[in-house]
Amino acid sequence: MVEQKPGLLAGCRGAVLGVSGENGVGFQAAKALRAFGAEVAITCRPTRRDSVARLATELGCSFTELDATDEASFERAFEDIENSLGGLDFLVHTLVHVPEGSLRKPVYELSAGEFSSVMEVGVRSLLVACKLARPLLSRSAHPRVVALVSAGAQFVIPNYHAVGISKAALEAAVRYLGHELGPQGILCNSLSFSIIATDAAQRVIGQSESAQTHGYLAKRSMTRIPMEFAHVTNTLGFLVSPLCTNLTGETLSVDGGFSRNYF
Repeated sequence: MVEQKPGLLAGCRGAVLGVSGENGVGFQAAKALRAFGAEVAITCRPTRRDSVARLATELGCSFTELDATDEASFERAFEDIENSLGGLDFLVHTLVHVPEGSLRKPVYELSAGEFSSVMEVGVRSLLVACKLARPLLSRSAHPRVVALVSAGAQFVIPNYHAVGISKAALEAAVRYLGHELGPQGILCNSLSFSIIATDAAQRVIGQSESAQTHGYLAKRSMTRIPMEFAHVTNTLGFLVSPLCTNLTGETLSVDGGFSRNYF
């Protein structure tokens, strides 16, 4: 069970879509949000049910399966979320999908099926989730939506092309959601962060390359501080909290100033 420190998110209820394993940003986000005092529901893909059930117990979260390619699965997941939490103050999107072998191809050789599946899970899933979450969020005094993106939306990263394209589209989707949901008081923002040696990063660019890149980015950042999960989750805590006011359609970068440091 995560030690709670009620304060920033005391009394808040939220869902984290896309928890896979302990060394992933979804799990770390849920863990931090719990520590900030929130009640949290997490989702996982059906193939990860057993492992994520254990993690949910560890965190003190409810959990449900979610197949991000199936709208009926979304409907069942949000029914479960409403039943377990009773309401919703924030929604955190971390869903991503990479078809096996697709990132080893040139981007121009991606099949229609490969490309569409990356976009379906990585982008359209947020739109579907917001459609179903909106009735719950509209009852909150401070409804928030945050999508986790990456520098690959703005810059080229080797072996990342389809994901980078989807993250750029996800940023655009967040801006349009911010425009359409803003009059209802729902703030929508993106959170981009420098590389952390997550399981996903190691699968995409390799374990040694991930570690080398992590060190290089720290040396070239303004702060010279290597990225940690807490740097991301602390900012996420603010973005989903009542302290975040009249801020929407933005992408905040947590990278020690690397993306603003020309030399």
